[in-house]
Amino acid sequence: MLKSLRKKIKKVMSRVKRTWHPDFIAYMKFIVEHDNYKGVPEPYKEDGSIRWVVSGDTKMGQERDKWWLQKVKELKTINKAEVARAIHPKELKGLKPCQICGRKLSIFYVYPNANTLKGIKKIFKTEYAPFEKTVSEIITEQFNSKGDEVFELTRELFDIAETLPNDIDAYTAFIYEFRMSRLSPGVMCNPPDRFEGFHTYNACCRSKEDTGRHKDNLATYTQDRRAYEYWSEGDFNLANRLMGEYRKDKTFYKCPNCGNMRTMSADHIGPISLGFTHRPHFNPLCQPCNSGKNNRLTYSDVQQLLKEEKDEQVISWHSSFIWDLLKYKIANDDDAIKLSRIMVTNLQNVLQVFSEIYSQTGEEFLKTYLKPDYAFVDYRFENFNPMDLSTLKTISSPLDSKNKQKNSERYIRVSFETLLEFQKKENRRVKGWKNKEVDATILDVIKSIKKNEFSDADKLLQKVFQLLATQAVSLW
Repeated sequence: MLKSLRKKIKKVMSRVKRTWHPDFIAYMKFIVEHDNYKGVPEPYKEDGSIRWVVSGDTKMGQERDKWWLQKVKELKTINKAEVARAIHPKELKGLKPCQICGRKLSIFYVYPNANTLKGIKKIFKTEYAPFEKTVSEIITEQFNSKGDEVFELTRELFDIAETLPNDIDAYTAFIYEFRMSRLSPGVMCNPPDRFEGFHTYNACCRSKEDTGRHKDNLATYTQDRRAYEYWSEGDFNLANRLMGEYRKDKTFYKCPNCGNMRTMSADHIGPISLGFTHRPHFNPLCQPCNSGKNNRLTYSDVQQLLKEEKDEQVISWHSSFIWDLLKYKIANDDDAIKLSRIMVTNLQNVLQVFSEIYSQTGEEFLKTYLKPDYAFVDYRFENFNPMDLSTLKTISSPLDSKNKQKNSERYIRVSFETLLEFQKKENRRVKGWKNKEVDATILDVIKSIKKNEFSDADKLLQKVFQLLATQAVSLW
């Protein structure tokens, strides 16, 4: 115990003593003094140092958030992430130095993501490290060694029509515009938490410095696992299959949000990362709009959820308490964003409770909240149109016994792996409940489980989430 504590203290102190890279410090000074960021609230602290980092939950964070939202309106952009990229000084050519190592990477989606790198290795017979080169640099390098053959290989890799002229600039422009889902930025966005809207760690160091982004943790963030990780209710198998239809459809449609002609992705009306169900009902959005929206609700989302919950379950049971307390208080987009933040915190507390129960009692009780039977059915679709699901025909069929077992076991395994990892992720701490009644009730839940009194344990656990929801409302 003492050894573990000393190790943690040593780790924290090593971070405290570390100085930021001089190129990043110079970058901070340049950004703060640039006209594009004029009006950002309180850029300097009382001691004259730059106030680069703020928490979105603090008063200062909320003031800065207003500045970013105002910029969204002024620039008529999709979201704050688009603002961050739009106002980044042109003289920097989209490059930002890493706080730790100083390496400059692009803020734009220009690097092949993990799956695309696998495709490059398979099709081009060349292996590249993550963020080693941009797509443009890779195609140019491959052209220099393979000649015109590179165009055929690139068409295969990125699903490009043969009608596009065999020109490197034309190919890369098409990929950057219409194949963004196959790419990654070198720096992730997070306004208003950072002054200019980007993480201080670039992709080169983020997996090392941000413990929640270690490879073993990142492996749990893939699309079809999120419902398991968040213990979301809903037919996850049907929802995942329908999401796959969006990914397979390469037709260009006019995005309902930005108006650009792009392929559509499936947008959860209620994000499962906020506690909503993983149900086969999505709104179509292009990938940039979907990524920019992230886990935030809009006012129109809330209105749609209120309408749809009259006919179906939209919120998972463990998060229904906070939703029911706040859903009728939402009057505009600012309220919806505020609700999103509270629901994120609430769900993290829910997972923390599950994790503590799991560590004390094992799987038996918590497994009663999982629905592995959804894995026993497969689905295919006819008349799929991402812009209008009213004509969609869903055809179900039973899976063979081998697949049934494999899928159900994976569902349960991932759900419990999340609870194990939740306690390990040091930088994933959330606002603790600091509530003696909550702590006492959790102990009662554990005692009831150990006595095999599952019905009593369930009632007590619901009481825990009611108490947490009531406390979270105070953040409103």
